[in-house]
Amino acid sequence: MIPAMTILAFGFGNLLMLGWLAAAAAPILIHLWNKRRYREVSWAAIEYLMAAMRKNSRRMWLEQWLLLAVRTLIVALIVIAVAQPFLELAGIRFVPGQRTLKVLVIDGSYSMGYKPTEKSRFERAKQLAAQIVEESSQGDAFALVLMASPPAVIVGSPAVEPQAFIGEIENLKLPHAGADLPASLVRVEQILKTVDDPGLVRKEIYFLTDLGRNSWVPDLKDAEAVEYRQRLDRLAKKAALVVVDLGQSGSENLAVTSVAAAGPFAATAREVSFSAQVRNFGTQPRNHHPLEFYVDGRKVKETYVDVGPGEQSPVAFSHRFDAVGDHVVEVRLGADLLDIDNHRWLSVPVKDQLRVLCVNGKPGAQNMTGATDYLALALNPDAGDATAPGLVQPEIIAESSLLERDLAAYDCIFLCNVAQFTSNEARVLETVLKRGGGLVFFLGDQVLPERYNRELTGEGGVRVLPARLQDLVVEAQYKYRFDPLDYRHPLVSVFQGREQAGLLTTPVYKYYRLAPDPEAQVALAFYGGDPAIVEEAIHGGRSILVATEGSLSSIDPVTKDPWTTMPTWPSFVPIVQEILALAVRGQMVEHNVEVGQMLGDSLEAQANRSAVSVTSPGGSRDEMRMEMDRQSSHWSFADTGESGVYRVELGAPISREEAFAVNVDTVESDLTRIAPEDLPKEFSTHTQSGLDEADSPAIGRRSGLHRALLYSVLGLLFSETFLAWRMGHTAR
Repeated sequence: MIPAMTILAFGFGNLLMLGWLAAAAAPILIHLWNKRRYREVSWAAIEYLMAAMRKNSRRMWLEQWLLLAVRTLIVALIVIAVAQPFLELAGIRFVPGQRTLKVLVIDGSYSMGYKPTEKSRFERAKQLAAQIVEESSQGDAFALVLMASPPAVIVGSPAVEPQAFIGEIENLKLPHAGADLPASLVRVEQILKTVDDPGLVRKEIYFLTDLGRNSWVPDLKDAEAVEYRQRLDRLAKKAALVVVDLGQSGSENLAVTSVAAAGPFAATAREVSFSAQVRNFGTQPRNHHPLEFYVDGRKVKETYVDVGPGEQSPVAFSHRFDAVGDHVVEVRLGADLLDIDNHRWLSVPVKDQLRVLCVNGKPGAQNMTGATDYLALALNPDAGDATAPGLVQPEIIAESSLLERDLAAYDCIFLCNVAQFTSNEARVLETVLKRGGGLVFFLGDQVLPERYNRELTGEGGVRVLPARLQDLVVEAQYKYRFDPLDYRHPLVSVFQGREQAGLLTTPVYKYYRLAPDPEAQVALAFYGGDPAIVEEAIHGGRSILVATEGSLSSIDPVTKDPWTTMPTWPSFVPIVQEILALAVRGQMVEHNVEVGQMLGDSLEAQANRSAVSVTSPGGSRDEMRMEMDRQSSHWSFADTGESGVYRVELGAPISREEAFAVNVDTVESDLTRIAPEDLPKEFSTHTQSGLDEADSPAIGRRSGLHRALLYSVLGLLFSETFLAWRMGHTAR
């Protein structure tokens, strides 16, 4: 490792110009010539004057030689300045006269927003990048990469106009995400490969960064790590790799790491509980730090938190919403040196009722014998009480009516013992998931497993099921029981310690063996290992598959036993309520994403005429139109590099507004940095201290000596004029 700020050598950018140093002899030659111009003649009157002058001859001799030296030095300094002298700094080796391609890689992780002085690290990086350009030789070329996630190539083709390139640097904005070093090296290598100017013999790559461990110690798999090391070795053979260290050890930071609602949705005129977490990423305790809660921009609560070093502190509050629609909750910390992670937002869909569609695959001839009868009662246990209407409003339809309904009007769809699905029905169900809705499948004796697998598991291009259906498991003499799998899944965690609810004693006589998708989770199993409930987030929504029936409609003709008696067990209502809560959670998830993730929605087909406008947190507005996709319309917006609230306006015939909360990944809030000596050996380092100094040390090879020499020449010219006047030469 080469020490920072090491001066290795001295040289000249234009060595041939030193030949003009011979001109420095001109004042001496003129002086000697002037001495030969005069002929000595004796004159009596002058003898008295000469006697007086002999007393001052030594002083006059020194003055003349001083003036001669000044004039000679002026000529010599002008020649040396034109020859462009330089000092080699930061471990870079230079060959005089060669043009250089300088690739500037500026760290775009949001930890660069840390502001220890009047300038943030990112602003300082931009300033130093401009300085590198200004101090480069004429003819050098430049490229610019923003090391973000994903990285952005700002200037890919070598630029030779310094001022235009500096303008690109000044226009850079700090993204609110992390940085991907391996991917940035890929972009740098691509730039070097595309350079077709043979005059750019030398290559230099500058990384202006705070050396955050999250960026500079990438978590790579074995093959990725080997590829990363190989690429780094190739780059080191082609170019000088210089890390300009802008970070400081011991940086303190406090951040809001999460904010969540107690349930998957909120209802009007009901108290809604929220919780937030504040984490101290520093080494010093933070006591009595202010914390504020806002709803739709209005402060509703103010408190203070005490957080020890490396610890996390929970904070709770509640609020009652008066109107339906999307509302925004913001948790805001008091100011510290990194402001980006002091805010966190939550978009909360507020409803007056939750609309649920129950598709009945086997209507019953008598009361409570249909496939959806018990389910509808479990969804709204207060259905018969006119004084206390339930929040959930189920609606039952026959399976033949599925395509006749506007499914966008429902928050969740339960499909109970439906025999089969057509391709059109599969695409409509896919649209439900794309808009963040929920699908819940209960199986039964009407189900045709091969049609489910063909239309709903991706074979036909549409996947809405989290698992494939396999063989039917039947054991009339044995009652299968549930295995809660240590209550790990949120769907069944509420039953932990409540064995009297009967979940573990629920008898099941028949079920379909399921083969879950690799991304799916088994929430509940049968003893023996077969999945009982499988769920997965698909297309932004949630799909839940129950291996058995949710009613008493499927009666075995021989034993007269149903598939299960679960609907009559005390655990049925709470398990259905938990299934519903999990299924509709996607609506909130869809409107709450991280920086860099895409915003979007799928709507009914007639929405293709609607105009869509997106207003970002910074106030910029983007206009777009809906696009058709099979039987639905959809829109998407990818420019989410800034955290905050994005307001979306959907024009006629939809005519509504939506709010999307985009938050930072607080992994980057950990300001732990890597020591320069721990960097790979291919890098040399240059440490920038005194971040608030206007005149910082040079980073590259041009140390500004030629400018200093020219200023010295200007000073010597004034000195020569003064000396000549002082010694009487101007009189002659």
